[in-house]
Amino acid sequence: MKLGQRLLLFYFLILGLLGWFVLDMVFSQAKPLVRQSAEETLVDAANLLAEMVAVDAANGAIVITPQLREALQRYAARTPDADIWGMKKGAIHTHVYITGPDGVVLFDSRGIDEGEDFSRWNDVYLTLQGGYGARTTRSDPADPSTSVMYVAAPIRDAGSLIGVISLGKPGRSIEPFVQRAERTLMLYGSGVLLFCLLLGGLLAWWLSRRVSRLQRYAEAVASGERAAPPDFRGKDEIRALADAVTAMRRKLEDRSRLEDNVTMLTHEMKSPLAAIRGAGEILAEEIHDPALSRFTDNVVHETVRLSHLLDRLLAMARLEKLESLPARKQPVEVASLVKEWQSSRYALLAEKSLHLKVEGRALNAEPETLTLALFNLLDNALRFAEPESTLVIKVADSSLRVENRGPQIPGYALSRVTERFYSLPAPGQEKSSGLGLAMVQEIASLHGGSLQVENTDDGVAVTLRLP
Repeated sequence: MKLGQRLLLFYFLILGLLGWFVLDMVFSQAKPLVRQSAEETLVDAANLLAEMVAVDAANGAIVITPQLREALQRYAARTPDADIWGMKKGAIHTHVYITGPDGVVLFDSRGIDEGEDFSRWNDVYLTLQGGYGARTTRSDPADPSTSVMYVAAPIRDAGSLIGVISLGKPGRSIEPFVQRAERTLMLYGSGVLLFCLLLGGLLAWWLSRRVSRLQRYAEAVASGERAAPPDFRGKDEIRALADAVTAMRRKLEDRSRLEDNVTMLTHEMKSPLAAIRGAGEILAEEIHDPALSRFTDNVVHETVRLSHLLDRLLAMARLEKLESLPARKQPVEVASLVKEWQSSRYALLAEKSLHLKVEGRALNAEPETLTLALFNLLDNALRFAEPESTLVIKVADSSLRVENRGPQIPGYALSRVTERFYSLPAPGQEKSSGLGLAMVQEIASLHGGSLQVENTDDGVAVTLRLP
């Protein structure tokens, strides 16, 4: 799945969940809010009618006069033909009844409950107790749409409670307003959701388009094309990433050109050096003058040194081109590698009367790069070791340590000895190429490990740690 599609899906899920939560909360509150509004209106109307009925009270008792009865009946029969925000109201749905202080119905606008005892209904009972009386009752207990909300108000004469008047509003008269509110909310909610979805789609398309342009540019660079960097308007993370990719491309091109030039130069120099060395060795055999022999020996020596330097440069270039090591780590017998190195450096070891001591056996690593690292560590230790001393090679589960007895590294140089072309003078020897420990550092990085150079009590120890 593409990035834009993932962003759109994630955005839609978040928006959908948020929309569902908000609409569900609003819908759950729509009906109670309408009922609360209707109840508040009924309270006002009940108290108004209570004062009107109290006008005809006589001797502390409610009197239902013919005029009051006719007025309430005419009220119940009215056809208001009202247009309430687009909803037509063609009849009075309010039910009115009046009870005495004992809860017996004295008047019923429907004319069916007069004489009935309503003293146990909450609207009448609570009002007679001096509280706020209200109830909701279903005419059919199994049908929620038959519920009627009743609100009562006390009828007083000279401060005395002489009865109760109750007004009832059927749920069916409120339901159209609730349904219209829900439809309006659903319509507007769906519209907002659709608008936000379209907006999210446009945003995902815009972002995906920018990322695709950057991807095509990166692919073109990877394939070696000289592609122009994409021109993004505005300053954002995509623009910064494009600039970073462009800067990285230029640096990699510079580095690649440098590495190619170094590789080409070293290859081109090897043949002339071999020819010069061969010519020097032939001259050395033909010349018997001691003064001239020194010159021919110097030519041979320097060509050998340059050949070793070129070999190290080529090895360093190969290491730097590697992005990661081949997936072929295996246990490598360090002792056998040390014997191989000892055979190739026999003359130098004999010249200093050096001994070798190997502690431990195998190390899990990539064989070729470990061999290169070990040989460079041993060459470095051999160069600085005191005559008639011992080189100690310690192998642990994930580390290789080479110790030599000799001069310590000055404090200012400890952090620099792994830099390329940085070297310290060894007693009685020429300055080295400064690539040995740099190659070991590169190998450690390829393995995901580390290289530590430290002074000991009588010399120097270098530890290669592998993961």
